[in-house]
Amino acid sequence: MTPSKTELRRHFSALRDRLSTELRLVAESAIREALFSLPAWKNTPLVCGYATMGSEMDLSPIWARAVSEGKAYALPVTLSDAREGRMVFRRLSDYTPEKLVPARFRVPEPSDNCPTLDLQSFENALILVPGLAFDNSGYRLGYGGGYYDRFLASLSDNHISATTVGLAFSVCHTQALPHAPHDIPVDYIIDERRVICPYGSKS
Repeated sequence: MTPSKTELRRHFSALRDRLSTELRLVAESAIREALFSLPAWKNTPLVCGYATMGSEMDLSPIWARAVSEGKAYALPVTLSDAREGRMVFRRLSDYTPEKLVPARFRVPEPSDNCPTLDLQSFENALILVPGLAFDNSGYRLGYGGGYYDRFLASLSDNHISATTVGLAFSVCHTQALPHAPHDIPVDYIIDERRVICPYGSKS
C-alpha cells in the first residue's frame, strides 16, 4: 500500500528529528556552500527564504550571506483575507532577526513596517522553498497549507522567471513522492551529498 502524505510527513519528520547535532552542522555547511556556488545565487538580486522551525535547516547564515553580498532578502507572510491561502513576501533591509514577529501558525514573519514586494520584484529571484522531503524530479512534501504552490503558480501565470531551490538533508531526499498535476517542482534540490537539477540548470 502506498503511504499517505500524512504518513510520509510523520516518517520524514522523524528522520530529520533524529539527526545528531554534529551531523546536522556538517550537512548544513555543505548545503550552504553548494547553494552559494550556483550561478543562480551569484546572479540574483533577491533571495527569498523562510523562517525555520523545529528541526529544519537553519537559514540564518544564508540570510547573513545574502545581506553581506548586497542582495535583498525577503521572508513570506501568510494573509488571512478573502483570498484563502494567500502569501506575500516582505523585504528585510539587514540581518536583524529581531524584526521578525510571531504570526499565524506560530511562524515568525517580518513585521508590518517591512515593505511588501510586488510580483515583478521576483524576476530573477532565488526562492528557497520549504519542504519535509524532496524527490529526484523536484517535487516536495510540504506541510499541507498550499501557500507556496499558489504563490509559485502566480509567478508562472505572470511569466515571471525565478529560480526555486529545495534544501534538504539527504535522509529527506527520496526517489519519488506523490504529487498532483498542479504541483510545481523546484529547479534544484540540494542536500549535503549532491545537487540535482531535474530539468536542466538555470543561470
